[in-house]
Amino acid sequence: MEVTVIGHGSLMSGRGLSFSGTFQLRTACIVALNGCTRGFAKLSKYGDRFATDLELEQPALEGTIVSPQTVPDGRVEALGLNVSLEDCGRLVKREGYRPEAMLTLVERARKHGLGVAEWLWRLAAEQAHDLVAYRRQLFSITGYTSPHYIPHPVRLAEVGYALIFLAPGPRGTGTPDVVSIRQQTGINTVLSTVETWRRKPNEDQVAYFLSCLLGGAHGINVRDFLASVGDHRELAETLYQRIRPVLAEETECFFQTTGLTPEQYAQAFGSFEAALHRGGLGDFLEGFNS
Repeated sequence: MEVTVIGHGSLMSGRGLSFSGTFQLRTACIVALNGCTRGFAKLSKYGDRFATDLELEQPALEGTIVSPQTVPDGRVEALGLNVSLEDCGRLVKREGYRPEAMLTLVERARKHGLGVAEWLWRLAAEQAHDLVAYRRQLFSITGYTSPHYIPHPVRLAEVGYALIFLAPGPRGTGTPDVVSIRQQTGINTVLSTVETWRRKPNEDQVAYFLSCLLGGAHGINVRDFLASVGDHRELAETLYQRIRPVLAEETECFFQTTGLTPEQYAQAFGSFEAALHRGGLGDFLEGFNS
C-alpha cells in the first residue's frame, strides 16, 4: 500500500526530511490547500521551538495538485509525498503519533477495500467533518490519541486522497484524558514568523524556520511565512544569512533524501531558478539586497 502524506512545515525540504532518514518516494508534488491558514503553533517535541500547524476555515480539508508553471494563488502550499507504508510509519512517528495506531487504521481501511486516507475521509464525512467527533472516532478505534499531531484526511481534486497531520488545539485530542500541547501552552491561533520569533528567539527556532523556508527552493510557495519578516530587520538578516549559503546544498539533500530522479524532480518542481522564484525565496533574497 502507498500513502500520500502532505508536509506543511519542515517536511517540505530535503533538510527537514533528512531528519527521518532517506526515502524512496514514488512521486512528489506541490499541493495547494483550500480554506486554511498556516503558521506556527505547536511546541515541538524535538527542541525549544514552535512547529507549524493549520487553521481550517471550513470543516473538510481539500486541495489540488499544482504544476510548477502555475502561478501561486494565495492558498497555503505544501509538499505531497507518495511513500510506502513503511516510510509512512517513520513519518507518523516523527509527527508524534503512534505507528501502531496508524497500522490499526490501515488494517481497518483494508477491510473496506480502501486506502487509509480515503477511508479516513469517509469516516470524517460520517461525522460531517466535525473535528471533535472525528478525533473521538479515531480514539474509539485505536484506543490512542496524541497531544502532538493527529492524522487527518485531505481530498485532492481529481486524484484521490492524502494524509496531513494537524495539531489538536482547544477542541481537544479525542479524549479528555490526553491534553494537547497547544492546550498546555495556550496557543489558540497560529502565529506568524515574527510572532514566533518574539517568543522563541533562539537557534532551535531559526533552524526550524530554515527547514520550512527551504521548501521554497522547490517552488512551494512560502510567502505566507515570509510576509511578516520584512517588518523585523534583525530576523530578516538572520534568515538571509542562513538561507543563501545552503541553497545548492538543499537541492542535493533533497535528491539524496527523497530518491527522486532528475526527471521526476523536474516534472514536479521545474527548474531550480524558476522554482526559487515561484516559492518566494528568490524575491526575498533579491529584495534583501535592493
